[in-house]
Amino acid sequence: MKSLKNYTVQNNNGEDFIFHDFQADKNLLVIFFRGAWCNHCKKQLQDLQKNISEIEKFNVNIIAISSDSKMNSSILKTFLKLSFPVLSDSDFKIINDYNLKASHKGKEVSKPAVYIYNKKHEEIFNIIGDTYDDRLSAEALIKTINNLSL
Repeated sequence: MKSLKNYTVQNNNGEDFIFHDFQADKNLLVIFFRGAWCNHCKKQLQDLQKNISEIEKFNVNIIAISSDSKMNSSILKTFLKLSFPVLSDSDFKIINDYNLKASHKGKEVSKPAVYIYNKKHEEIFNIIGDTYDDRLSAEALIKTINNLSL
């Protein structure tokens, strides 16, 4: 079982965002997405936001990560009215650690992926999309989380 590294990245306000501090004593859902320009990604993030109260019933925090700049991540978070962190990994530190780097029209991006960690920072589920539109809906994620008995 893989453990969640305690990454420290700059959030969209330029402050340190520390993964284990954010996770605290909760489970963690980490969503990797291609970027703010991707309509499939935006739909997935909106779907998560629409169902966030159901997800939070399982004591789960959410983080979304892409290779977008901090500015684009911030604009996307504001535009979609997302209540969870949308983080920039423009240097691909985290994306490379997960081996998720892909190419789209000559630009490097993250493959769509979902990772779930328990309170002990242990990975208990992951799925990596084979194609740009291969991603779990919020409904499927909720069923998965429920089946994991978090």
